[in-house]
Amino acid sequence: MTTKITVNELGNELLKIKLVSNMPTFAYVVQRTNVKMNVKDRNDHSVKNPFTNVTKVSTVSIILNSDYEKAVTNQLKKEDKDIEDYNKGQNTMPLLFGLNNKFIGLFNDKFVLQYRPNDNVFPTSKYFHNGKEIDKKELLPFLTEVKKAENQGTDREIFWRKLYLTNVIELTLLKKTYILID
Repeated sequence: MTTKITVNELGNELLKIKLVSNMPTFAYVVQRTNVKMNVKDRNDHSVKNPFTNVTKVSTVSIILNSDYEKAVTNQLKKEDKDIEDYNKGQNTMPLLFGLNNKFIGLFNDKFVLQYRPNDNVFPTSKYFHNGKEIDKKELLPFLTEVKKAENQGTDREIFWRKLYLTNVIELTLLKKTYILID
């Protein structure tokens, strides 16, 4: 079933979905995000970044309603490491959740989807410069370097994402597909 829906309507629909606490649920999201880029080439600082207004559209298999801390400690156990190796950091984007689940919440009165990427399914991404598709290879010298989490203590990093619903293009959850409209 496919439904065209506004951001606020989707946020309110997601708040109504009742899930058992910390019971992971699989979904797919198509998301549009602004790409963080350096002002200059990482290797040759004399070359200025000619790309502005770069966005990335990704289709990602996600796990909703998961518990980050539990995922990290479970990974430490799989790696035969002490859970004391996990140095819990500060949550810089605490969400105000509803009563039914722990994957949709509010931050500064805006709906935010909290998820863990499903690392068994590789995401697909396309990059766009001023609305036209561009090969990622052209952008590589100007993309910011992705830093690995150093506080987890794990060999295999546990990824965790928070996505404003305004960046969602499409969400498929519990056999329903929501297509966002303005």
